[in-house]
Amino acid sequence: MKFVIRDDDLNYFSSPADIERWYSDIFAAGIPVGFSTIPFVRPESDVYTGGEAGRESREYPVGENRELVDYAQRTPLLEILQHGTTHETRDGAFEYARRVPRGDALRGRQELERAFARPVRIFVPPHDWIGRSGVLAVEAAGMDIIRGRGAGLKVFIARFAYLRVFAIMLFFKLSYALRGKTVPAYPFILDFGKHREACSYRLEDPDVFAGLEDAHGQGGVFVVVTHLHFYTEEKKARLLALVRRARELDAEFVPPAALFA
Repeated sequence: MKFVIRDDDLNYFSSPADIERWYSDIFAAGIPVGFSTIPFVRPESDVYTGGEAGRESREYPVGENRELVDYAQRTPLLEILQHGTTHETRDGAFEYARRVPRGDALRGRQELERAFARPVRIFVPPHDWIGRSGVLAVEAAGMDIIRGRGAGLKVFIARFAYLRVFAIMLFFKLSYALRGKTVPAYPFILDFGKHREACSYRLEDPDVFAGLEDAHGQGGVFVVVTHLHFYTEEKKARLLALVRRARELDAEFVPPAALFA
């Protein structure tokens, strides 16, 4: 089993101290973490953390935070993923769940690669929701996707690979539903032809430990999602308990990119 930690919402207003507070012991144990990073945060973004001092209505490219960039560049166990473009919800629709201009994902990827001077291969949709135009924008930018546990049945593109994934996911979900069991996140990589996807659990999910056991039993992949700016001591204790159990199961702790290697 491969075990991945995905932490969401890193942005211009984040600091190395935020990361060190919650992950210094994780890094010290040799465990990598993928940080889903917002390329251009705005005061209107869902996860704006700049306080009143940064309320100027403009985009704040993450690359302008040199302290954060320098820290990431000298931290080998930190991987950068793309998390939307601005992470804005408009009229109740999450950023990549509504209509997305084809070049938006590429614009975000270019900012992250310019800033951190490393390839960015994985896209994480804000709130784990992505629609058809969002998928096409991500494919145009040449990235794979890590999302929530509902992959495979909510978006359809006329492509044989989509039909195949639809059949796989339908059979997978029915096999649990017919036995009256909670459907876990799909524990393998799904190939949609022009991109691939991995499914993930939120740290707060009541069945996250059962999901870990399920992924181990199938020799699959397990991705757990945390949120840097919404951490608590209770959540950190829950993550450490997952890590301890994963070690007991002889899991391989890998960066997110390793899932698609």
